[in-house]
Order: sequence, then structure tokens, then C-alpha cells
Amino acid sequence: MWLRVLLTTLCVVFLIACSEDVQLSKGSVGRLNESGIALGHFSKDGSKLVTFDNQKQIQVWDVATQRVEFTVPQAKTPGFVRDVALSEDLQMLVIASETELAFWSLDKGKLVTKVAFGGVTPGAVITAMAISPKNDKAIVAMADGTINMADLHTQINNRFAPHSRPVQHVFWDEKGELFVTGAQDGKLALWKFGSAEPIFMKEFDHRVTSVAVSEDFSELFASDALNEQVVTSLTDGQSISELQYMSRFKVFRKALFIRGSELLATSSSKSHLSIWNTQNGEELGTWQISSVHDGATIVDMYAADRNSLLTLSSDGILEAWTLNALAQR
Repeated sequence: MWLRVLLTTLCVVFLIACSEDVQLSKGSVGRLNESGIALGHFSKDGSKLVTFDNQKQIQVWDVATQRVEFTVPQAKTPGFVRDVALSEDLQMLVIASETELAFWSLDKGKLVTKVAFGGVTPGAVITAMAISPKNDKAIVAMADGTINMADLHTQINNRFAPHSRPVQHVFWDEKGELFVTGAQDGKLALWKFGSAEPIFMKEFDHRVTSVAVSEDFSELFASDALNEQVVTSLTDGQSISELQYMSRFKVFRKALFIRGSELLATSSSKSHLSIWNTQNGEELGTWQISSVHDGATIVDMYAADRNSLLTLSSDGILEAWTLNALAQR
């Protein structure tokens, strides 16, 4: 038994040493604020960023200049902010409170409308949301496992409850016809908008902690809360690979398919960034992010192409990474 533990420890040390030999980080690009970021999302094209900080302030940033372009008035900021997002055309800011979505026009800097949502269980609150690429539909997920499929033009909302626990992950395809949900009940499913029958569903033994979909919606990554991390085909639900690592288990928070490559980036709760080969599950290395406070984590990631990665941490730090060196591994 002691020999097995020793070998595992040596393998972990070796992996960290190899990671340090390959320098990916180009360093901090800048720090957005000193209060810290609770929620943050890059826009589809990576040019903008929306954040909800620890001072309960919602702001839209220009990533290149790191300047604030819009701040939601404090008097109109919900008491509880569940999620924030930018529309794909960068015209709209969407804020999810406990029971409604608020739509803000960024051009006019004003609130356009609010839409209320609920679950099948009284008192259920919003846990995740996603707006379709054309801004005409919304998927609003609830703490009781309910999914709201809302047509924002017709104001018709189809509500059903495929999950039994909070749904925390929702992703649209590029056409706004299909979407993915992942929940704490361990269920991960692909749906067609308007249908309550899944195209396919996968069940994990534990709650789903992180989900990512590739840009062309052909592949999906999902991790449960313990030790199952898989890359799956979104066309037929078949497994492509399972992530391989030496440690007993890893915690996966955020994940991102690197555009134009076979690479997957994941973050942990311990200030770590890991890069993987999606085709064979090989771990290419793990690196420490820049941080100010212990326990800083990656809030969101954006990859413009196969060579570069940008991360936003809970410390408000934007950090640039170059992935070229991984091509030699």
C-alpha cells in the first residue's frame, strides 16, 4: 500500500515539474477592481466582459482597454443576482434575479423590460439562463429542476421539469435550435427547443459541476463532483474520451474547448488551470494562475484561437496564456 502511495505522489510531483518547464502564462493583463468578482462572462467574440463584483455592482467592460462602458445603477440592481450575460450582438445586457430576467439596452443605457419566470414548485428561484444567438428565445433554469423554454417574441413559455435538483448549466447551439442542460441531480441532456423529450440524456453518479460545449456544438465536456470527467459527441451521445490524471480526484469548476484545436482548458477551486487533449484524455499540464488572495479561482475563460487563452479570476485579474508550446508535447 505504501509503495502505491509513493508512486502516485512521485507521479504528481513529476507532472507539476513538467508543467513548470512549459511556460504558458504571459502574465497579468490587468486587474479590473480590488473588490473581487462574483460573476463574470466574456462576450461571444471576447471583446466585452460583464461582471458582478463583491460590491454588488454590475458593469460591462471593453476587454482591450479594460475600461467600463456601462454600469447598472445601484438602485436598479437586484438584491440577489443569479446570473449575468451579454447578447451575442452586444446590444443587450441580461440580468437574472431570483424570479425574473431584466433586459438592458447597452446602446441606450436603459432598462427595456423585465420577464418573470417560475418553477413547478412554488418559490423556486432562477439558477441559470441563456439567451439564444438571435435574442428571440431564452432558456431559464430553476432550483427545483424546472426548465423554462421561452419565445421572447410570442411571449409563449413552455415549462417542464426534467431534473430533480438545481439546473446550473445551460448552453445554446449556434442556430438557437438545440440546447444542453446539466444539473445537480447528475443528469446531462441535449434538447430541441419546444420539445420535452431529450435527444439524449447521460446520468452521472454525482452532481454535474462543470460543462462546456465546443463552438460547433459537436462535442461536450462534463464533470461530476467526484471522479468522472468525459468528452462526449453531441451528435450521438457516444463517449470520445475520459480525462486521465494521477491524483486521486480533481475538482472541476470552469471548462472551455479551445477553438480550432483538440485542447480543453479546465479550472479548479485551488487557483489552477489545466490543459487536456480531448481525443485521448491526456493531461498536458497544470499551471498556477496569478492571484492576490488564497483560494482565487477562474471565473471565466475565452480563447480567440488555438494559440491564445484569456482568463478572468475571482480577484478581478485578466491573465493571458500562450498555448503554442503545447503543440510540441
